[in-house]
Amino acid sequence: MSLNPEQQRAVAHRGSPLLVLAGAGTGKTRVITHRVAQLLDEGVPPWRILAVTFTNKAAEEMRQRIDRLCEGRHATREIWVGTFHAICARILRRWGQPIGLSPHFTIYDTSDSSAVMARVLESLNVPEKLYTPRGVLTWIDRAKNRGLGPESLDRLDLVEPVRSVVAKAYAKYQGLLIAADACDFGDLLVHTVALLRSSERPNQGGQLGDTDPVRALLRRFQHVVVDEFQDTNPIQAELVDRLAGRAELCVVGDDDQAIYGWRGADVAQILEFAGHHAGTETVRLEHNYRSTGHILHCADAVIRRNAGRLGKTLWTDAGDGERVRVLKLEDERMEARWVAREIRAAIDDEASPEEFAIFYRTHAQSRAIEDALRTSGLGVRIVGGVAFYERAEIKDIIAYMVVLQNPASDAHLARILNRPARGIGKTTEEKLFAHATARGISLWAALLGGSVAGVSAGAAKKLAGLAAMLEELRAETTGMGLDRVVATILEVTGYREALAADDDDEARTRLENLQELLGNVEEFVAEHPDASLAEYLEQTSLAGGERGEGDRSRAITLMTVHSAKGLEYDYVYLTGMEERVFPHARVFDDPTQMEEERRLAYVAITRARKRLTLTMVERRRLYGQVQMGTPSRFVLDLPAPSIDAVGQRPRPTTESARPAARAPRWNDDVVYDAGSDPTLDADELDGAPGIALYVGMAIRHRDFGEGELIGWQGMGQNLKLHLRFRTGNKTILARFCDIPG
Repeated sequence: MSLNPEQQRAVAHRGSPLLVLAGAGTGKTRVITHRVAQLLDEGVPPWRILAVTFTNKAAEEMRQRIDRLCEGRHATREIWVGTFHAICARILRRWGQPIGLSPHFTIYDTSDSSAVMARVLESLNVPEKLYTPRGVLTWIDRAKNRGLGPESLDRLDLVEPVRSVVAKAYAKYQGLLIAADACDFGDLLVHTVALLRSSERPNQGGQLGDTDPVRALLRRFQHVVVDEFQDTNPIQAELVDRLAGRAELCVVGDDDQAIYGWRGADVAQILEFAGHHAGTETVRLEHNYRSTGHILHCADAVIRRNAGRLGKTLWTDAGDGERVRVLKLEDERMEARWVAREIRAAIDDEASPEEFAIFYRTHAQSRAIEDALRTSGLGVRIVGGVAFYERAEIKDIIAYMVVLQNPASDAHLARILNRPARGIGKTTEEKLFAHATARGISLWAALLGGSVAGVSAGAAKKLAGLAAMLEELRAETTGMGLDRVVATILEVTGYREALAADDDDEARTRLENLQELLGNVEEFVAEHPDASLAEYLEQTSLAGGERGEGDRSRAITLMTVHSAKGLEYDYVYLTGMEERVFPHARVFDDPTQMEEERRLAYVAITRARKRLTLTMVERRRLYGQVQMGTPSRFVLDLPAPSIDAVGQRPRPTTESARPAARAPRWNDDVVYDAGSDPTLDADELDGAPGIALYVGMAIRHRDFGEGELIGWQGMGQNLKLHLRFRTGNKTILARFCDIPG
């Protein structure tokens, strides 16, 4: 395929900074690789070219395509092609001595960093339940994304005492890294920028300054090309500017696909590029080679409502194709069954499973879809995640349930020895296993025995504490209703509390998955009122087994919309298109996040090549809560000539549509604020569907102030909220809290 006029213009431009706004499916990688190849043909030395992208896969693809275009004419291996982190590591290994790094410094991964931070927090004597290694590292990473050191944390707007604790931990953590001749991923960027800044200062050393290798690096490149520029954070943008100080800078990206603000990316980097780089030429790539006309019309209708964008309109010469289908169903199970049946019918009619993808906003939504596909005899391939029953937090809680049922199950007890973390290290585990094996007894019997050879007094005390906690848990849950068992496990073990201490998106996702597990158990109890714990565990075991045994050649791709970026499929099903599901409930009070949510919808729509189906439901049970479905604003934005509304069903009006009342919960005897007037009228809570709760929701209490919702259980006047306050976690009856909306 030859270059179209806009692509050719981007490839040929010289003499000033270039911003290439590359819409979805418009061939941006083709432009980048052709531009580099043409520069080489024009005589630019390969070592004078720098090409930066975000993933190793993208970097390798870029290099391979440049190699093919050059057909051996140039020494393409001399081009600097790599990710931001790889380029920084290359620079620091050669020239990092001035900032204290040897050429052999170690790069710490997440687990390494967490181990160092655990030592730091222990030395600072901070409360373990309020400050976890991962939670503190999340704040430090946010600071590093903006190029902020420990002394500049005020710019993150942290409240006290969090700011002081994080600042002290940050300073001590950095000291330990330098002492260990190591750096984490954030340091690769921060240290490299610091090195480049120092070399740009006025020469204090006379002619010797001219031999400074880092100063030579600033003059090295004649051309710098950056891919996915909309995903850069401030420190990455500064790195690019410094390396391109003497070069022609070309950045390629799509402001309409900037969907990673939650991990530090700043769309302002691309929106304000022309203002920061005088004489910038802007080229818009709008000819889409992926999707049909109706799909593009729908994508445009959704994204054009964003105020913060540079503007472009995708078009295709492939024709309008099928209209986008919008389907309304009764609930999430009907939604999943309908999608599964349609895909199964298409595959039976000789369509290929690889052509189908099902998208959802959050991982917790996948459970019903996985179950429906399995029932239809189809396998599941999950991109950017794992099957619901295979997720670590789900397997952990199920392991606790198994141990309650059968404490002699070594595999399950071994899994939860240190989950959540309770200070039982690997050495102690190994000695416990050896002790049990030598005596031919189960781990549970070894735990109850109280004496394990070679285990220190401190470790023995922790093992005894675990045994006591499990015995207490077994006694408390004996005879308890199945739907109350999971809630009891989460509270007694401290599992929910441990996750809540990590203030990051991964922890919130895990909490959402646990809420979905609660809902899963409640569904099972509603369908099997007399079922035992053993019967539920058998059902989950069989579900996992059948999912693993599925026909791999008939596997359907499932993923969150975030994971879908950069991919494309012939047939796409975008599920959960209701307000407070997509867009997600937590973005409603933040216009900036709502714009990113709209960009996320745009990304989802533009993944489809031939057929796009959007589904929504009248009521959805999600995270253990039933809520009535209101069509997503993104659905309402779609242009009528480009959609087919199919399968419309009336909103249920009978009492049978309301969820059945549930049995009393395990902690119904706990009453907070007894005798005082609740902020929220109890009638508003009756039935629960009118309240859309979500993990991370800000909820205020009269005495404790504003807290973050980490879980809930019950309904009506018995609805209890698990909240994280600065002073710790508390469980409070919802009627004594101020719930937005």
